[in-house]
Amino acid sequence: MTDHRLFLLRHAQAVDSAPGLTDHERPLTDYGIDQATEVGGALRARGARPDHVLCSSSTRTRQTWSALGLNAEVDFSDAIYNAGSDSLLDSVRLLDEAAGTAMIIGHAPGVPALAAELAGPGSDQRAVDVVNSRYPVATVSEFEIDGPWTDLQVGRLVWIRLAQ
Repeated sequence: MTDHRLFLLRHAQAVDSAPGLTDHERPLTDYGIDQATEVGGALRARGARPDHVLCSSSTRTRQTWSALGLNAEVDFSDAIYNAGSDSLLDSVRLLDEAAGTAMIIGHAPGVPALAAELAGPGSDQRAVDVVNSRYPVATVSEFEIDGPWTDLQVGRLVWIRLAQ
């Protein structure tokens, strides 16, 4: 029996660097807002109802979260901004067990690396192949997790949606 579900989402398309804007402040493009809105629709169609979201504190990840149109408890965290896969995994391991479904909204290379690392036995091979080759902006992956968050090592990658 699956104890938890984890969704890993790379933020939608953001503007390139611009004078006067730090990387942390870069907003989504209009296309990025459309991407995030479509991802939200795909998640709702899958029945995804996150109980808890760990979201980078950057402007583009906050806007991605907003455009998803989902309702959940969300923590905007500087620790998720540009975090590596190990740091992201540590953050997931701290989740309350009552959170049956969780989501991370973050950045490359941390989110794609964590997706590749979590894809263990029983994963959908096509989805694993995709994760190992690319993870563009607005890509989301879904993992089934057996056991408590604190023990998370691997999961089953059961679904991936690449940016449209």
